[in-house]
Order: sequence, then structure tokens, then C-alpha cells
Amino acid sequence: MHGQARAGGHVTNFRQARHARLYEDVAAQLREEILSGGFAPGDRLPVERELMSEFGVSRAVVRQATMNLEHEGLVEVQVGAGGGTFVLESGVDTVLRACENLFRHRGVPVDAYLAAKRLLEPALTSAIIEGSGADHQRLLVENLGRCREAVHAGADDRELLQLNLEFHEILIRAVGNPVVEALMIALVRMGVRVPAFVSSVRADWQHILAEHEDLLDALRRGRKARFTRLMLAHLDTVGGIYSDEVPQPPPPDPRGMCSGSAPIGSSA
Repeated sequence: MHGQARAGGHVTNFRQARHARLYEDVAAQLREEILSGGFAPGDRLPVERELMSEFGVSRAVVRQATMNLEHEGLVEVQVGAGGGTFVLESGVDTVLRACENLFRHRGVPVDAYLAAKRLLEPALTSAIIEGSGADHQRLLVENLGRCREAVHAGADDRELLQLNLEFHEILIRAVGNPVVEALMIALVRMGVRVPAFVSSVRADWQHILAEHEDLLDALRRGRKARFTRLMLAHLDTVGGIYSDEVPQPPPPDPRGMCSGSAPIGSSA
């Protein structure tokens, strides 16, 4: 090891950068130190001149390396008095950035996005039912209240789409598994992060709101089979959001599968 860099009492051992793209080598070593716990969330990385000395590189290389880490969601660069490069809490945003890069760089079509949602989201229905409690359902009620207000106020499609996706995020959080949460919420958010998807959004938001109310009713009552059927039907409706034509509500279910929703804010 070349030497030791100190930041707030933290000691690390770095070797001089060797790869042709020096900033990638520097970023890789700093990334490993962060991911292995050498730097905790909130820690400040060594200042530029210390990193320049330890890695044997220029200021430009150090800055490019930290920019890469910032883009990955691992650090945040703060300017001004008391500024520096600080380690961020790891979470969904890190996965979100990677997914957005993949979707936009490869040009993932909306059909592939919708197929992934239809494949994965229904698989979580049992875990959502089992993990949902009063606090979780309160968040869903609050979301539906904001969505109803936005629909009545004539909000634009992007705002209503964001509220729709937030409802799905809240559902996913009931699973209680951080891996599932990070991956699935990142997938859900692609629906509003990818410009090519958002540009074609059109929907009957009143109908989508009604479907969300039915989902909440089934969740409250713990009816797994009904909740799963409603989720599959709702994902078909969601698919219509990204089409050129506004989806029409399906005919009433003769079995009453989608009827009998409890008023929002009332108990089951």
C-alpha cells in the first residue's frame, strides 16, 4: 500500500492509481472503501490534495472520480464553508440511477417495462397482504386522498402518474424486504423517469383511482385471491396509460369482484 489518507480521524490505505483511465481506478478504490464500510454514511472523504497525493494523480482525475461516485449515488459534493465530498446513505436512489441508465441507454421499450411489472408485481401480493398494517394502510389512504384532489383539480397527466406510481411504491413497502423494495421501487419509478414513456401518457384517472380504492378494500379485508385478481386487472389498465388511446373502463364483473369497496378513510 502506498500510504494513508485521513479524513475526520478515518485512516485508509490506498495504492497509486495504475489503469489507463486513472479516474476509474481512483473511483473503484474509493467505491470499495465506501461499500466495505470504511467510510460510513455522513463521513467526509479526504480532501482533494490528500487524495491527489495518495493516488499519485492530478486534481482533474480526483474530481472526475468523485463525480462518478456522485452519479452512482454513493457521495454528495457540497460546496462552500464546511463543504466537501460526503458519503450518502445507500438506498433506492442508487438502484434507480442504474436502472435509468440502463433503460435510457439501451432504449428499453415500454412494452418490456410493462411486461416486467406484470410478471413481478403480482408475485408480491401475498407478502403485501401479510405485511400490511394500520400505518401502511393509512399511507395508502393519504395517497388516494391526494390523488382524488388532483383529479378534481384537473392536474396534468405527469402529476397524476406520479401519484399513481406512489400508490404502488407504498404497496411494495409492505413486503418488508430491503432487496425487493430497492429493486421493485426502482422499476416502478421508471414509469415517470424515462422521457420516452412519459411523453405518451394518457389515462382515465378517475377509473384508475377507483381501481386503487378496490385494491385497498381487498387489502384491508385480507382477501388475497381478490387482491391478486384486482392487481392483474389494474396492470392491464396501467398498460393503457402508455398507449395512444385512453383506456375504457372494463364492463362490470358479474361476480362482483370489483364491487363493495369501503369508503376511503373508513375501517374495514
